[in-house]
Amino acid sequence: MQLHHLLYALAALQPVMATSLVNFSAANGDNPSTIGMLNLEEARGDKIYSNTADLYAKLGTDPNGTPALHYHRKEGYIRAEYHALHKKTSEDQTYYIGYKFSLGTIEQSLMIFQFKAFEGNDAADGGANIPLSLEFKSGQLHLQYQADFTSKRDPQWSKTLSTDTVYSAGIVIHTGKPGWVEFYFDGEKQTFSTSQSTRLEANTWTGQEEPKFGAYRGEVVEINTYVYNIQIGTELSDIEEAAGLGSSSSSGSSSSSSSGGGSSTSCEWEGHCAGASCSSMDDCSGDLVCKSGKCTEAAGSSSSSSSSSSSSSSSSSGGSSASCEWEGHCAGASCSSMNDCSGDLVCKSGKCTSA
Repeated sequence: MQLHHLLYALAALQPVMATSLVNFSAANGDNPSTIGMLNLEEARGDKIYSNTADLYAKLGTDPNGTPALHYHRKEGYIRAEYHALHKKTSEDQTYYIGYKFSLGTIEQSLMIFQFKAFEGNDAADGGANIPLSLEFKSGQLHLQYQADFTSKRDPQWSKTLSTDTVYSAGIVIHTGKPGWVEFYFDGEKQTFSTSQSTRLEANTWTGQEEPKFGAYRGEVVEINTYVYNIQIGTELSDIEEAAGLGSSSSSGSSSSSSSGGGSSTSCEWEGHCAGASCSSMDDCSGDLVCKSGKCTEAAGSSSSSSSSSSSSSSSSSGGSSASCEWEGHCAGASCSSMNDCSGDLVCKSGKCTSA
């Protein structure tokens, strides 16, 4: 009888044990279908259902000869991604995602990871279209968060990366409204610039959210990226290899973060410090904001903003004119959500316009 009860107790413990959901290794020659479904698009909505010479994601090598899943897009093409956990995610669950990659190209708006919503991401339901993403803005990789349908994707962390360099990311997502997010980069737990903590409270569930890996947007140039490992599981130990954790993993965050602690005068992004020209918040280092075309401190800057507005008036014909970095998605372009418009433009009445 005691053995009978013991077996039931052991069975009850099974759900809390680590479970590997995805474990892809290019070095092992794993079929990329291990990750999930292949998504290819030439233009938005123009889907391709198998690899071509100009648009593909297939096993190969990086420029150094290391085995990798090679994502390639011809200039002008918009998407080459693998879509994981299709219809396999649920609310109030914690997903550990590890991602080891390198970049052949760094381009504005290139998105190499997204936690994409497939339900509840419209004006009626109010959910975000892409709650979380790893996306390049102004030369840096940003972890971006979109709170709801009407919000922009806002940077929570950023770092300058280089091409031909292997990086490891670990993304921990607890699904909920609110849920939360933790982030590791190259084996170190990171501090979010917005919360100044290692955990970000975030809306991470609209009804169906799923991870996608590869290359989306940044279509003005030819894109090549390389992926070595993708791991998804229910415990941190499930993603040690892909997230660069191993035995050297540290829970500390002192060495992490891009926008650091206390002093608002420090500047970690040369050329984007106080007084530098800017067209959006993403053009300024750390906690600096973009006012009247200049990077400046968020508080107590009324005098500097008036002087910078006069100095920038010669290069800008109007106070609301904004640069447009995403051709075809500038002011006046058709849109259905905030994500269809370039930079700080918003979607109003089906058109991209200034906020």
